[in-house]
Amino acid sequence: MQKIDKIALVDAALAGQPVDRIPFSVWRRFPDSARAGKACADAHVAHYHKYDLDYLVVMNDNPYDMAPSLPVITRVKEWLKLQPLKGEEAGFRAMFETLHEIRKAVGSQVRFVATVHSPFAIAMKISRDRAVEHLHEDPECFEQGLSAVAQGLAAFARKTIDAGASGIFLSAAGAEPALLSHEEYRRFAKPYDVAVLSAVKDARFNIVHVHGTSVYADLFCDYPKSALNWPSHRSAYPISKVRSMTDRCLAAGIDERGPLAEGRMRGTVAEISDAVAQAGRTNFMFAPECAIPAETPPDLILAIKDLVAQL
Repeated sequence: MQKIDKIALVDAALAGQPVDRIPFSVWRRFPDSARAGKACADAHVAHYHKYDLDYLVVMNDNPYDMAPSLPVITRVKEWLKLQPLKGEEAGFRAMFETLHEIRKAVGSQVRFVATVHSPFAIAMKISRDRAVEHLHEDPECFEQGLSAVAQGLAAFARKTIDAGASGIFLSAAGAEPALLSHEEYRRFAKPYDVAVLSAVKDARFNIVHVHGTSVYADLFCDYPKSALNWPSHRSAYPISKVRSMTDRCLAAGIDERGPLAEGRMRGTVAEISDAVAQAGRTNFMFAPECAIPAETPPDLILAIKDLVAQL
């Protein structure tokens, strides 16, 4: 069988051009021992080779560095104290060595993207989940802080490209009723997502990941150039609906908590076939709709990869 150029394959899918096969990938979190540096790179490279992936999402669970004088935001006025990070603080640097090592190992073979958590997702972390409360208490104060966070994340995103990544995987949290209303996300979170993506608008391969369940996928259809990844199985936005709303490349089709996690090949085959029926073969990449559980059977993932290659 002729070997396919995976970089050309992904580029064709992003451009809406005919493809030899539909690109395929899965991603997962690794243990704390493989969170940063070369150990993190080695885990991702082994994952890439194990499943012969067509593109690689590099996970990032490293901390957002807060000043010693403000380790966590507990009161709404403290958002005014935040200053933009430079994008090279310790929590960010942990990713750069990983990306350098991945570039050396497989950068000539495959496009890989670095996870950047969205400004609102970071706001939730640094306030210990009080961001929504603070937004309601003093919207202007909260937004000033969120703007500072976005500036730092934009700088970090640019530096991931310098470190060798093809683009970013913007993990956007909050776009669901459990956290923000549709209008609240559009007003308070979306502009800052867009600011981060705009900083890497010239990157070869960006993905927007809409994290959650009942997400407002429609809010993301006009983001700067990027593939769109969202929970099509767990929201009111199946692939066919989103396909009718945007011409951007869609990355979806595998419910990581469904038949795949349960080890059921028959149900997974049905999902794969249904995804292609809804999306077509162009402007589409197979992807889980969040990180796959660590216990997902490897043999099943390999079987899915073989199935996708035949479509």
